[in-house]
Amino acid sequence: MGFRLIDSADLPWLVATREKLLGSDHRHHGLLVSGPPAIGKYLLGLDLATQMLCKQPGQGRACGSCQSCHLLSNSVHPDLHLLMPEVLAEDCHPALLSHAQRYLDAEQSSQKRKRSNFISVDGARLLSESLLETSRLGGRKVALVLAADALNRNAANAMLKVLEEPAGETHFILVTSFPYRLPSTIHSRCIRIECPAPNVNDALAWLRARHEPESEDLSTLLVSGLGPITIDELLSNGSVAAMTTLVAYCMGKNHKTPDSLTLARLCGEVGVDRALHILQNLSLQTVRESVRKGAKASAGGLFRDLGFSIRAFQRLGSARETVGSAVDEQLALEDICAWVCEEHARI
Repeated sequence: MGFRLIDSADLPWLVATREKLLGSDHRHHGLLVSGPPAIGKYLLGLDLATQMLCKQPGQGRACGSCQSCHLLSNSVHPDLHLLMPEVLAEDCHPALLSHAQRYLDAEQSSQKRKRSNFISVDGARLLSESLLETSRLGGRKVALVLAADALNRNAANAMLKVLEEPAGETHFILVTSFPYRLPSTIHSRCIRIECPAPNVNDALAWLRARHEPESEDLSTLLVSGLGPITIDELLSNGSVAAMTTLVAYCMGKNHKTPDSLTLARLCGEVGVDRALHILQNLSLQTVRESVRKGAKASAGGLFRDLGFSIRAFQRLGSARETVGSAVDEQLALEDICAWVCEEHARI
């Protein structure tokens, strides 16, 4: 699946955050950029790193013409250090992957294996060692850590010393959708910048300007909880049919009683991790609607009942933690789908 590099300046829901970040003088060495998944945080982090490394920045953006900007545009800047979990490399734009490759060990592995969801301790150690060296261009060094929550405790500890006592003009930009997963030692050394969730109307307008799908498909996809960047990728690759079918099925649009075999099949067509994310978000929407309205949520389908939705949100969260471990993903998927449908039948 391809990832199209988008200018964060074109994302209306990030305008205020972008102006705040790019308009500052970057005196603090650690920034933690957080917010909902797939809203453009990685792009914002890359834009900020580009401006930090630019030799002649002005008016909140890089000049685009200095030596540093030319190196960045060709993905060969020696002072941009990009760290990410291996699994992100599957969908990563080549411009980002080029900077991250030196810290990824997937390509060096002689055995075929599933790519890790975590940032390896070896990658974190290599990053720390690189940042202790002198800047190659005599300016700033920037470490951009994407999906920073993928740092396990050992990897975080390996990076902590440089984060505590950065050498010279060393700056960290940590980007995450799950800041609560980061150790408190990381939190305490960073200034947190929160990116807001996109307004539905803004997201719809942005997607419609880039694509020409049926409006119902767009609305259905946004209900799923997938961020606009992910939806943009799906639309670009013609991969929306399975996603739309799953969401419509969960919302009861076919007026059929949900059964575990059908649900598991639809989830498998979407992908286990993404499907569980969608199911969990749909259950969360019922809870949010109930809180706002002070009454039973209006949504139908699988998650029409508040009590069940709360239980499902917790159970699906546990299932998502299980995915990516040593257990059989298909068995885990069938188990959670059976539980959802059995519990739904008891309502």
